[in-house]
Amino acid sequence: MIFFKRILARINRIINPPKNIEEEFHAKYYYSKVWADTYFMGKNVFKCPNDLWIYQEILWENKPDVIIECGTFHGGSTLYYAKLFDMMGIDGEIITIDVDPMPDMPQHPRIKYLLGSSISAEIVLQVKELIKDKNRVMVILDSDHSCDHVYKELELYHSFVTPGQYLVVEDSNINGHPVYSGFGQGPGPMEAMEKFLPNHPEFESDKSKEKFLMSFNPNGYLKRK
Repeated sequence: MIFFKRILARINRIINPPKNIEEEFHAKYYYSKVWADTYFMGKNVFKCPNDLWIYQEILWENKPDVIIECGTFHGGSTLYYAKLFDMMGIDGEIITIDVDPMPDMPQHPRIKYLLGSSISAEIVLQVKELIKDKNRVMVILDSDHSCDHVYKELELYHSFVTPGQYLVVEDSNINGHPVYSGFGQGPGPMEAMEKFLPNHPEFESDKSKEKFLMSFNPNGYLKRK
């Protein structure tokens, strides 16, 4: 299976060559899968370090009371946000949602786990109740990356984001932006944003958060005005 995926990646690079040096490096880095072997305090985070650094800057600048994270997986990024709050002296917490509980989820007093689909009515009601007294709310979408699912998350969670805070749409680089064009991925987070943003002028993409020239979340740092 790994060999087959590598062959597909090579074919993809031939059919859809990078347009510039930034995209060329992005593709080389992404297809190396080193991001899947990236850890924070022993927990796999499955993210580009550039984006992890940007999250650190966002938390310091905006000091959210709560982060709603759709998509937990092994909880590496969840622990990362909790430890950043610790180091910064910010009284923040993380509500993280996933359909599949893992056996090695990190435990931390700032972390609240919810089990279920991020787009289910039950989960959305739980989240709404948990954040009812919060003044600064940030949302990160990192679960199912299909266009339909991300669009549903955008419609369900955008109203939770408070002015000045971020709604981050992760992995908008897939479906040819600039990686994994074709091979069954289909429309993804980028296309969901393109459908969502025209009807929500209160959000705009903050391109300054892509200052390191490579982000797995192109156009995905949506800031609420």
